[in-house]
Amino acid sequence: MPIYTFITEFQGGTYINQQQADDLRAACFLWKAEIAGGGYVPHLNNKAFSKAFDADIDELPPIPLDEMRNVWLFHLMLGDDLMDLHIVQTDTSPAYAETHPLGHVFSTTR
Repeated sequence: MPIYTFITEFQGGTYINQQQADDLRAACFLWKAEIAGGGYVPHLNNKAFSKAFDADIDELPPIPLDEMRNVWLFHLMLGDDLMDLHIVQTDTSPAYAETHPLGHVFSTTR
């Protein structure tokens, strides 16, 4: 099952998360659930985030970057704030997924 790495930029912070899913759409919903669960992105209005995600995931879904394989870009507007999300399908081999646990690292400084 593929692993997707989510690189999120919001209000000057960069947050990295990985999700394992059958496809990009399923991985995005797993990412949304983790973000909406709170604590992952400081100062995030979780209700506004969930509403923006639900409105945009089908209408303005992640788009593949030109001349890149397995890389997408997704934007969410949360009031006056823009959340940029880069998604990279980082591995598809079962052996790698079994030996490397998923997790997230976040940094709030630039």
